[in-house]
Amino acid sequence: MKSNYTGIWLLLATAMVVIILIAFADDINIGNWTVKKAPYREALLRDKEQEQREEAYADSVLKVRQELEEQRVATVVTDSTPQSILLIGDSMTMNLALRLAQYAKQNGHTMHAVNWDSSNTIKWGKSDHLKEYIEEYGATYVFISLGANELYLKEPKSHLKYVEMILEQVGDLPYVWIGPPNWKEDFGVNDMLEEACKPGSFFRSAGMEFARKKDGIHPTRESSALWIDSIARWMPKSAHPILLELPSDSIGKGTPNLKFLKATDK
Repeated sequence: MKSNYTGIWLLLATAMVVIILIAFADDINIGNWTVKKAPYREALLRDKEQEQREEAYADSVLKVRQELEEQRVATVVTDSTPQSILLIGDSMTMNLALRLAQYAKQNGHTMHAVNWDSSNTIKWGKSDHLKEYIEEYGATYVFISLGANELYLKEPKSHLKYVEMILEQVGDLPYVWIGPPNWKEDFGVNDMLEEACKPGSFFRSAGMEFARKKDGIHPTRESSALWIDSIARWMPKSAHPILLELPSDSIGKGTPNLKFLKATDK
């Protein structure tokens, strides 16, 4: 049996079509009367045009940034002088140091490392340890491996001042901040670190695949070696590239001057 409302629905549908057609048509003249159209078309088209303008602007900004980055990379020359490398950071540091020491040996650099268990940007920022080790070892190039113990931060910018304190201790020395090897999504700590660092001085590790130890957090020694290999391949794109050619099979183990700080140290 047909619904008693079929006629009503057809009438409403017809009225809707008529309203839409009128909205997109010119004003309607009936004798001396003019029916002014509603500004639906202008509103719809204006929103669409505004959206297109915003997309075009975002694309142009991205293109300019990419061009500037390409120009920067093209003009950077690799520093071939021997470096005194200092690597500092949390408990990820030791395995990174073992592979980086092989690169140092291959390329004529010296290598020092400080592994501070459970450390974060607060501990390093509040202490003068970094500045002291830079002076002690005569460091000319600094690698920083921090952020893993801050992935949980809901407001990562609350630690920005400590990152700035660390970078103040680095001073004018060239550096690379090695971003944490995310095992879970962070709340913006990688973005905060990258924004704080000079262009070309932050290596984003988030998104890389890592074989991890039983804790599901720390990369294995082998995976850490591949991690350093990735950084070495990226080095020519950094703000201050140095020689980091792949170690030969005959180079053997690296021998970093490796210092350990306890979690309770200040």
